[in-house]
Amino acid sequence: MQFLDASFAASLAAAPEAGLVPVHFVWIVGRDRESGAAVPIGLWSGAEEISIEVAHPGGAAQRRDYIGGCGFTVEGLRYVADLTDNAVSVALSAIADPVRDLLSDPGQGLDLRLAYVEIHATTMTGGAFTSAPQLQWVGIVDDGPLSTPAAGGEGGIALSIRSEIMTQLGMSSPAKSSDAHQKRRAATDRFCEAAALIGARTIQWYKT
Repeated sequence: MQFLDASFAASLAAAPEAGLVPVHFVWIVGRDRESGAAVPIGLWSGAEEISIEVAHPGGAAQRRDYIGGCGFTVEGLRYVADLTDNAVSVALSAIADPVRDLLSDPGQGLDLRLAYVEIHATTMTGGAFTSAPQLQWVGIVDDGPLSTPAAGGEGGIALSIRSEIMTQLGMSSPAKSSDAHQKRRAATDRFCEAAALIGARTIQWYKT
């Protein structure tokens, strides 16, 4: 269950009558294409640069710098009580300078493959935040198609952010039944010695 700041929750409840301005903060940790070093970058839906404290998934607050003027939107934030793997979409304008620096050409910018992502959100009333940004999503970049516009059009990129936990739960590990993998744990382990052949065996083991 997610517990929201009381002011943030109140602004959401009053939205049908009072209206609200949603504000999103996206924190992406990509990798430098040359050195492989982790490089974080923060983007938010405002127009200017901002330094603000946000809640880290570990519980402590962190002060981060976020770049504005990126023209991005966040869609698909849904909370369910089962193991449904719902991806969140973060759409970025390709003409914004921070986005060009982040992505640019395949050989430049940051490598966003499986990049770590945090999404925070709050609302604004009267030009002020109703609460500190609330943590909404933690995941990894699963896809990021870059669209090339026609003449006079506007391109962009839509990052698909999947839950890292759901991604790991959906992965298969063939090494679990590998003889070589078992022997790396213990050289005398013969439990999977016939694993590669047993699938083709037609004789029922309990018959002579």
